[in-house]
Amino acid sequence: MQTPSAPLSPPSSSSSSSSSNSYGNTGTGNQTTSSSSPLPPSSSTPSSDINMPQNISTASNQSSSSNVSQNSTGAGNQATSSSIPPPSSSSSPSSSTFVDGSSNDPKGSVGVCFGRSGDNLPSPSVIIQLLKSNRISKVRLFVPIPAVLTALKGTGIQIMIGVPNENIMQLSSGGADAALAWLKANVLAFVDASQVCYLAVGNEVLHTDASLTPHLVPAMYNFHKALQTLGLESTIKLSSPCSSQILSIWMPPSNGAFAPFCLPAVRSMLKFLSETGAPLMVNMHPFHSFIKDPLSISLNFCLFQAKEPPMLDHGLQYTNMFDVMLDALAAAMEREGFKGIPVMVTETGWPTAGNNVATPDNAAAYIGGLLERRLHGIGTPKRPNQAVEVFLSDLFNENTKGGQEFENHFGIFQPDGSPVINVTSFT
Repeated sequence: MQTPSAPLSPPSSSSSSSSSNSYGNTGTGNQTTSSSSPLPPSSSTPSSDINMPQNISTASNQSSSSNVSQNSTGAGNQATSSSIPPPSSSSSPSSSTFVDGSSNDPKGSVGVCFGRSGDNLPSPSVIIQLLKSNRISKVRLFVPIPAVLTALKGTGIQIMIGVPNENIMQLSSGGADAALAWLKANVLAFVDASQVCYLAVGNEVLHTDASLTPHLVPAMYNFHKALQTLGLESTIKLSSPCSSQILSIWMPPSNGAFAPFCLPAVRSMLKFLSETGAPLMVNMHPFHSFIKDPLSISLNFCLFQAKEPPMLDHGLQYTNMFDVMLDALAAAMEREGFKGIPVMVTETGWPTAGNNVATPDNAAAYIGGLLERRLHGIGTPKRPNQAVEVFLSDLFNENTKGGQEFENHFGIFQPDGSPVINVTSFT
């Protein structure tokens, strides 16, 4: 959908107290630090750094695979209409992937998430070398990191830049001038606009911080006006990564529905996305769905290796959890009157340690399945011709995330650059 040239009119935001919810270096979940980007007036000198499911009814066949570490009863070919909690998004961002960066088509492409919850991460120059040597063409930064942005400048690597949750309230009340100042100080001072493909305003705000929810979409409108001022509204699309828990029903996919607690805000966001041609951004992790209910969801179904008969839903066949989650989101949007908005997966991955199904083989199977979709432009049963853009989480194993042990093991690489899993056959 074409972006309108006239400024959009944001909904008014109500005043509420600032949240103390931590937004760290890596996005969702258990954060050890809080970082907020400077919000200077336009004339200020840019800062050199940041201031810082329940059971699924199934016709269950026991599935097995030599490539996975645990077998479980799978989601079979019966779809139910019961209200089921959605698969949870990770409690901290996971890892990146080896990527075929040869295509110029951004849709269906795979990028990586880069977080900073580690005390032994390499220098920006080493990070850039690793990205380039593995043909990784896109990277997501949860907050603008000046040293990394400077190192990325001129590489041709496309960047998604996150706006910290802590900045949202001020960016909502400060109007387009505040958003413009933020962009100049935190983004354009370090990297060319041509390399910035997305602006991610906040991270999982609707799920984690009710006090910020009224301010989110107004802040997005302000950023859009700022991008219009710069002539970048068609170059840089902006959205806000949501937790998959914004869904209250996701099985079967055709019954997908948004949770009542966030529905008014979701409707406002979908209106904005429809007006600007931007995607709905969602963090989603089949790994978390499986470990919460291993008796009802097949591990193979989560790893793109299902042996059981496909799950049938109004004539559509589902062989993996990834498609189920995406099409449930599409159905939920249609239920609210928004049919054409694409879905982008801004964070997904599989850990290699810290849980009995968190193994290098399983991680390679999951990431390999995602890469195969990228290479072949595979859509979903509901949207077969619409390839999905994905950011894999994380580039490195990060040893200070906190939370459960597996959170530290979503990385494709160790901090020394050695690969954690072997997915070279997929590049």
